Amino acid sequence: MKISTIKIKGFRSFGPNEVLIPIEDDLVGLIGLNSAGKTTCLEALKKLFGQTSADRELFRQDFHVGKDENPDFAEEKKTSIEAVIDFSEEEKEAIPHFFSEMVVDEEDGDPYLRIRLEAYWKKSNFIPEGEIDSKMYFIKTAEGVQETEDSKRLFPSHFRSLIQLLYVPAIRRPTEQLRYSSGTILFRVLKKIKWSDAFKGKFDKKVTELNGLFNSLNEFGTVQESITELWQQFHKDERYKDTALGFGGSDLDSILKKIEISFSPTGTYKSYKIDELGEGYRSLFYLTLVCALLDIEEKLSEQEDQENIGINRPLLTILAVEEPENHIAPQLLGRVIKILKKISRNESSQVLLSSHTPAIVKRLRPECILHFRINQNYETEVNRILLPDRKDEAYKYIKEAVHNYPEIYFAKLVVIGEGDSEEVIFNRLMEVMKVDFDDNIITFAPLGHRFVNHIWKLLQALRIPYVTLLDLDIGRDGGGWGRIKYAIKQLIESGTDKNEVLLLSDDTVMQDNKLESMHTRALNKQENIKSLNSWVERLKCFDVFYSAPLDLDFLMLTHYPDFYKNAVPENGGPQIPNEEAEAEKFGKKVISAVHAVLKSEKANGDTYSHEEKKLMIWYNYHFLGRGKPATHIQVLSSMRVREIRENLPPVFNEFFMRIKEILDTEQADEAH
Repeated sequence: MKISTIKIKGFRSFGPNEVLIPIEDDLVGLIGLNSAGKTTCLEALKKLFGQTSADRELFRQDFHVGKDENPDFAEEKKTSIEAVIDFSEEEKEAIPHFFSEMVVDEEDGDPYLRIRLEAYWKKSNFIPEGEIDSKMYFIKTAEGVQETEDSKRLFPSHFRSLIQLLYVPAIRRPTEQLRYSSGTILFRVLKKIKWSDAFKGKFDKKVTELNGLFNSLNEFGTVQESITELWQQFHKDERYKDTALGFGGSDLDSILKKIEISFSPTGTYKSYKIDELGEGYRSLFYLTLVCALLDIEEKLSEQEDQENIGINRPLLTILAVEEPENHIAPQLLGRVIKILKKISRNESSQVLLSSHTPAIVKRLRPECILHFRINQNYETEVNRILLPDRKDEAYKYIKEAVHNYPEIYFAKLVVIGEGDSEEVIFNRLMEVMKVDFDDNIITFAPLGHRFVNHIWKLLQALRIPYVTLLDLDIGRDGGGWGRIKYAIKQLIESGTDKNEVLLLSDDTVMQDNKLESMHTRALNKQENIKSLNSWVERLKCFDVFYSAPLDLDFLMLTHYPDFYKNAVPENGGPQIPNEEAEAEKFGKKVISAVHAVLKSEKANGDTYSHEEKKLMIWYNYHFLGRGKPATHIQVLSSMRVREIRENLPPVFNEFFMRIKEILDTEQADEAH
């Protein structure tokens, strides 16, 4: 049995409208920025399935307060937390326990459970924090069916042992869990042991012998006698007049409370206690305790099955781990996730973890990730990661892309580019344009060269704004009109209104046949180039910008030619014949560079000026013969801010202006 859906309404950051959280995998990652509602979701499960009354207790602050609402004027509040639980074919043993509580959507449909916590807070003249009434129910109607009061049946308290939640908080204190007291992990582990009467008898005998051994020592007797005499001088009550110094009697529970764990070897003369370990190892050991409990339950359940004892364990254990990355070295996180995945594959276990670090997210399948965000009303929204169909060619590419750039899940704005050059250049331009990517939580992702519509769809689903910079590639195969057609079709496929995208200057809409043949248009006439540039301008309305006429590398080279020409090793650089003295050799050098840069022996570069063609010699040297990022880093680091600004490509001004507009809009929405 596994939770398939969580429904939360009116709980902390979850607003008055019910939020459905689909749990479609045995291990699910809850991701998003800080204070987006991830921990709240895990805490909601604790209120529902917590093992102690302290875990399940609700407080006034657990009830949602609206953005413009004054909580002091509220008269009453309500919240509900529901879990829908499905059963697999192999879990027949669990069904009898819940058979009378199950519902189905249709005849012969799969049965499932609905378990809901409903709570009400009312203002009180006598209790400052108000009165809270909470009840837990089985919901006896199928989802989507109108409920009545008869639809609810109180959840029996003895059922709590069948569904347990193990909550691993972000701040982990393993010492607390190593105490033998109700609710701790050590308590749960040791309670699994069946202490036989024969064992208890032997144990009592040994403790008595140990106490007798100490009492036989003269010095010990002197200590005992002195304490008793002085104690009796302090009071004359016949009660409690005698004292006994020993090892807590033969009470097994008293002895168990003294159990502690130690670690060795340590490189010193003594073993270490848990509090002597560093934060990282303490965090890892906390996870070890949790995993040990689940492992012990699994092994003991196998023994019970073999001995036909019957079910004496939880039918479902939900492991809720908050920020598993805390205090743990990145190289160890892979092991942590591997172990959690192993636990989640157990028939009776399910794992939910919250995180806001890419190191964790990249180790999870995108399909099992849920994205949390706070909307304009300061309420939590939950969205699934939208991927192409598995049969689609784009599926594998997009899946790998989001694995390699998981930072996009945590961004307030994503800048999509073609490759590494954009990332290097944007990092420098942040300073020039006074837009700090880190401060504004902007993420760069070089994902624009294939299937960009799926990246757009994914970001749209997550409500994360984005801007895109593509290469125009005039003169290259598929470049120019082909790149414009590509962007238009990608916009339409991502859900943008087709009529809006294809709207022409005369207020007519381009017909499909003209769009399909767009890539065949020639660029040998000035009016064709003018028309192409008008589409470049048009697509900016959809946040699609172009490095024109070729790509970003060429754009930088044409605007800062002297700096790039100086970025060569001593006595290095391309061997360029003298343009006047060796005109023929120089001409061949230019033609060769044009062919290399435009990636075709047939390319003539007729849309490029003579000066631009000459610069292709340097393009060939810097960006085809050497590493692109290294060249840009070398050049940009040698330039002052003023020198970059003086000849900044216009598209950069427009691009960063659009980024600022989006950020200002986001901030204005948050302010309201």
